[in-house]
Amino acid sequence: MTFRRRSSPPLLRATGSALLISVLLARPAHGQAAIDPNVAPRAAALEREGERPMAIDLLGQYLATAPDDGSAWLQLGRFYLADERDWHLAGHRGDPDGVLYLDFATTAFEQSIRLSVDSGMVFRGYAEVERGVIMLETSGWNAALASRGHDTPPIPPYILELGANLLSSCPSGGVLLTGTDLESLSAWYGTLESPSVDVLLIRPDRYATDSLYRLRVAEAMGVDPALPVQRALAAVAPRRRLCLSPSADSAAAPALAWMPYRLVRVSGPPGPTTGALTVTELIKASRGNESPWVNDVRQVYDRAAAHNLLLCSSLLLLYGDTPPAACAP
Repeated sequence: MTFRRRSSPPLLRATGSALLISVLLARPAHGQAAIDPNVAPRAAALEREGERPMAIDLLGQYLATAPDDGSAWLQLGRFYLADERDWHLAGHRGDPDGVLYLDFATTAFEQSIRLSVDSGMVFRGYAEVERGVIMLETSGWNAALASRGHDTPPIPPYILELGANLLSSCPSGGVLLTGTDLESLSAWYGTLESPSVDVLLIRPDRYATDSLYRLRVAEAMGVDPALPVQRALAAVAPRRRLCLSPSADSAAAPALAWMPYRLVRVSGPPGPTTGALTVTELIKASRGNESPWVNDVRQVYDRAAAHNLLLCSSLLLLYGDTPPAACAP
């Protein structure tokens, strides 16, 4: 999709938005306009039409008078997160840079969290993962791991639990290919909780489209960065087990003898893993929690069961009366 930037130049637009955010954070709580629930959907419609700059301007003007609209803050943060990802695709060129876009996104997401927007915490986590990607691209995988601090913003426990399960499904020294933002978020946070886990995380789609990401990940795997993702993975497979997450794109995987193990498919016998598979947090969250993220996490387990029918019995408490199609009698 081509975005037609009809408003201010990117640097001026982003700088102006950053100033707007700083003003709003110090703004007194009186004299505010009423919340208009139609503004965030209108902005989303503009973005779908390729008018993201116009959508950002709309939200900025609106939030200047109605700063307590959490949905609008969330939408604004999502737009800046999309700008940051476009910056990667554009060859890491342009003003502002990815770090500044993430600063804008983080501020907006934190406002949505303050206003109790359900998705704010998850998207705040996405922004943190993107910071990790920039650190990876700047200094390499080991430096990115070493830079992780203890002040990382929290994510829902059942998403953190998913990350632990994904990592415990991949043998030590393995390479875990994730297929969605949610899987990547959970696995990345899982490495924060268990820094001793030796599993390299890869997004194959990013490997194929981001030259700097490919360079650093190929360096971590010890393969030629000129190789496309499938051949690069084939080159590392004799030395490290490859693991496909439930949502990973099989088209990126080399033709190997894939074996189901826990939540993943492994390129050969699984070998030693750490930790046990648990769904305690997801079961707790499923009781009366209307968050769509609970269902999204459940779908990851459902997709895993489609590859590994042994999960049908081990996840019986989670599935209850609504097993996925693969587990239906």
